Amino acid sequence: MNNIKFSIKKIKNIPTDPKVLYTKANFYIKLGKLNEAIELLTQASVSDYNKAQYNLAKIYKDEGNLEESEKWFKTAFKNGIEEAAYDLGNMYYKLNAYEYSIYWYEKVAILGHLKAQNNLGVVHYKLGDYNRSLKWLKEASEGKLSDAFYNLGILYDTLNDCDKAFDSYKRGAILGNAYAKYNLALIYQEHDDYKEAISYYKQLYKIGYEKACFNLGLLLEEDNDLDEAKIYYRKGAEKGNIDCNYRLAYIYDEQEHYEDAIKYYKNAYEKNNKLAGYKLANIYNKDSNLDEAKKYYKEASENNIIQATNNLAGILFEEKNYEEAIKLYEKAIEGGIIEAIENMGDLYAQTNEIDKAIKYYLKIDDFLSVQIKLANIYEDLKDYDNAIKYYKKAFDNNDVESLYRLGVIYENLGNYEEASNFYEKAVNNEHINARIHLGKIAFENEDYELAKKMFEVPANEDNIYSQHMLGIIYSIYYKDYVSAKYWYEKPRLKECIESIFNLGQLSLKLNEDLEAEKYFKEGAKLGNKKCQYMLASLYYKKSYEAYEKLADEDYDNSKEVFDKLPQLILNFDQILLAPFEVIDSKLEEEDEYVPKYILYIDENLSNLYEEKLHNMIVDGFLEFNIDNITK
Repeated sequence: MNNIKFSIKKIKNIPTDPKVLYTKANFYIKLGKLNEAIELLTQASVSDYNKAQYNLAKIYKDEGNLEESEKWFKTAFKNGIEEAAYDLGNMYYKLNAYEYSIYWYEKVAILGHLKAQNNLGVVHYKLGDYNRSLKWLKEASEGKLSDAFYNLGILYDTLNDCDKAFDSYKRGAILGNAYAKYNLALIYQEHDDYKEAISYYKQLYKIGYEKACFNLGLLLEEDNDLDEAKIYYRKGAEKGNIDCNYRLAYIYDEQEHYEDAIKYYKNAYEKNNKLAGYKLANIYNKDSNLDEAKKYYKEASENNIIQATNNLAGILFEEKNYEEAIKLYEKAIEGGIIEAIENMGDLYAQTNEIDKAIKYYLKIDDFLSVQIKLANIYEDLKDYDNAIKYYKKAFDNNDVESLYRLGVIYENLGNYEEASNFYEKAVNNEHINARIHLGKIAFENEDYELAKKMFEVPANEDNIYSQHMLGIIYSIYYKDYVSAKYWYEKPRLKECIESIFNLGQLSLKLNEDLEAEKYFKEGAKLGNKKCQYMLASLYYKKSYEAYEKLADEDYDNSKEVFDKLPQLILNFDQILLAPFEVIDSKLEEEDEYVPKYILYIDENLSNLYEEKLHNMIVDGFLEFNIDNITK
């Protein structure tokens, strides 16, 4: 720090030569002392030092003092700084003084100044003089200015010369122009050449171009590659793109990452995306943050999102504010929301007004969800004829679960033949719980081959009951004790006491007493009396055998003791069945009377893509809301 102070002190003592003043001014600029720099540059400029005049003009331009800036740019140009003419052209262009901008651009354009040539082409394009625009843009492009190739592409697009436009964008892209790459990507996308389109979008993603990030995200989202889409949406969202924020939130919402979804929905909502507010309400509703949910639903409803009216009614329904809920459901029904009819049926079912519930359900009994609800109601009422009727209707609408429920009804009625028939149909439609039931019936009928076949799939899906039953089948039917042990071990890890006991029994059968002791100890610690008994029996067996050996050796009174010991006969063949109810309890038992919320509004992604750019680039300006990131 002392050295710096010393240097500054020395600078203050330097003579007032214009070059020295210019150097000293630049030092002050680096220190952020702009007023001191202006004073020194002004002194140097008065002495006709052109570099000082040019820098002073740029400072005044940055400070917004255009009058002074114009004065010193003109002076600098007069004194040999050609670049000042380009800056004057930019200044007049920004002020829409196009004749003056043309005047100054031409002074350096004829000298080969590429950016001035490009900007002349843009000004003439803006004035509708396409011939002069083409002339200057071609000259700039001959100098390999990438922006000029992009602008030529825009001009040829305007002239409907697609081939030349494509060629211009291609050449601009080769030179690294981001906007040429973007329009090129869209051309490839329009012609279904997604490989090339994605290639260019990915190049633009690397430099953070938000429109490309959004389009690439959409392509991947449409292809259901959501994790990959998130990468590109996130980059666009970081750049402030509202659509990227919304789509990113949408994916997080779908993936149930609600904290992230809320963050990005709020970003979009704060920029007046009304649908984002509706989506926020849905998340708050699912998270039971009902005050927030009602607030956003109310706003969305007022913004004519009729689905929000249905959902707001749903919250009131769950809060048992049935009178208000009915009013809103009626409004939603008038607005064409079919789900509201079903919800009205749900409401009356919840209040145990079953006849009214059935009345509403019957209005829309062509809908699968309603058929299932009617079937469930009739099953609960033991009206099996109607239950079977609507489960069959539901199956006609491709609901496999209804086949399964038909099997359950017939099984509960003791009609195992019909039950097996429907379970088999459900199995053919890959219903895993039907396999468990069918396996159980087959096992009870000693059809072990079928039982094994049925249990294998759910067993591999970590179904404890099926794993246990496979252990039994391999043990008693196939005598394949290695496979039996393999399957018993899986439920054992989840403390299935029946599997632990059976493993102990299997070990005894194989004369592996130490292994048996290990399993029975494990079961005993879990409080199982049978395991405790078998463990005690093993210990007794050890004592019995020890006394027998000592008696043979006539040790002490061991013979007398041994003769009094009763001989214990262990039953190695006893096995335990895991209770089927344990497996059955894992089946989904949803509350049929929860309101049906509308969480999705159809959004056609194909209509959301950002379009091609149609505005030209003027270096140094954001005239067309384009950040010129290529130089």
